[in-house]
Amino acid sequence: MKIYILLLSLFFPAENIFSADLSSVYVGLDTYDADGALSMVANAHFVIVDPLGRMTGHNPSTNEDTNEIPNSGYSIESLGELKEGGDSANENDILPGPEKISFEMGPVQVSGIYNVRIFGVRETRYSLKIRMNDRDHKLASLKYEGYLSSVAINTLNIAIDPTPGAPAPVITKIVTFDALRQDLTVAQSLKQIGDDKFVASLNRVVNLAGRLADKCNKHDKHRKSCAPAVAVLKLFVMRLETANRRCDSKNPGGCDEDRDWDDFGKEHRKDHDYDDFFREWDRDDWHKHKKTCKRFVTDEALKIIKEDAQWLIKSLGGEIDKKHGDKHGHEEKGR
Repeated sequence: MKIYILLLSLFFPAENIFSADLSSVYVGLDTYDADGALSMVANAHFVIVDPLGRMTGHNPSTNEDTNEIPNSGYSIESLGELKEGGDSANENDILPGPEKISFEMGPVQVSGIYNVRIFGVRETRYSLKIRMNDRDHKLASLKYEGYLSSVAINTLNIAIDPTPGAPAPVITKIVTFDALRQDLTVAQSLKQIGDDKFVASLNRVVNLAGRLADKCNKHDKHRKSCAPAVAVLKLFVMRLETANRRCDSKNPGGCDEDRDWDDFGKEHRKDHDYDDFFREWDRDDWHKHKKTCKRFVTDEALKIIKEDAQWLIKSLGGEIDKKHGDKHGHEEKGR
């Protein structure tokens, strides 16, 4: 028999519970250990900021709890399990369980963009579940998964409008080159991507894409797109897909990336906008190690890192190829 035990509660009961307005929002955060199991102690917390700047949640970096958003609450619960033959009234007979983090609000007083700031406590994979009921109690739900390193902050925006018939809530994420590097670091710590040499090689591609983007901004701050940076990020995604699809111990020869690089070179080597990229890549140590390093990307890592790369591509004015497109219904946006 499983029961819920409240380890720490910051939840404040909703007001106006007898109101005819049945709108509500639920945001649940699960964090996972390296073995993929739900973490016994939360590896992250979050704060939600409403369109008027009011906040509810817990910031672990400052150890501050806030509850400014009307009709809202933030809670930390543990799912415990009763020992065989134990007494539910005796705390010593209850085994501790994973910590569950949640935010609840209802009824919803303000429509608009709600900012979710997720604070890392330890390196982790996390899952964010959002459920919204409109004023007629019609349900819409979303799910987002990501990586988070310790002391880092991931920022998501959720568009919320409880008006019946209004568009369903949409998640957007603010993605930077630093966030993409963080994804690689956390994925490796969780053993979901290859060895140091492979990850270092992927990081260098991200760094070179970032330098190309900076060069675009320096030359034209009003430029809406940066084709070289976009092309390199698409190559980065193709490398992830190759490692996920072809790098199999039963077929080690299929792991060769040369065909992707050859296609990229044929398309861009004569373009002077890529001179710096090819100059640095041609002398990179990767060419010495590519046949001996350990290359793999799990399905989970591919989904998370690829999605962030796509947001970044969109933020640079690029288009997502249909074969590389987002299959999860999230709006793609980055910065």
